[in-house]
Amino acid sequence: MRLWPGRFDQPSGDEGMKHIVRAGDLEWEPKIFPGETTRSGEFKALWKAHGSSQFEMRLTRIGPGETNTKYHTHSREEEWFYVTMGSCHVCINGDWFLIERGDSVFKPVGDYHIFRNFGDAPCEVLMLGSNVEGSTAERRPEPEPPRLD
Repeated sequence: MRLWPGRFDQPSGDEGMKHIVRAGDLEWEPKIFPGETTRSGEFKALWKAHGSSQFEMRLTRIGPGETNTKYHTHSREEEWFYVTMGSCHVCINGDWFLIERGDSVFKPVGDYHIFRNFGDAPCEVLMLGSNVEGSTAERRPEPEPPRLD
């Protein structure tokens, strides 16, 4: 095994690819849909920093009372989520589930989904999704929130 000098120095090669990215060095970006003004959480675009074209990887922060997206499905893409901090709810095909730090969520092709934070502290979720050419997204109105009493 060869150790490269410096903290994150990497061998030369594909200049568009970074094998190691320090997420702490990336800025949080607000997620705002085109033509809208409402913020849907914020994220760190890990896939862009790495130069990935096959996967979309992001760290998403969902503030209290916020969501990360619209209620939607993908025609050809799978997604996996891992809660790294806090807790929030995920709605999959109309059913709401409380998810907490350490929980893993898999969303197969065609399942509608949305994350929403009904709590009073931020929730952070790591997302990994396949990038499939020709995939489309379809939105529906968000289902009624769960009873939290």
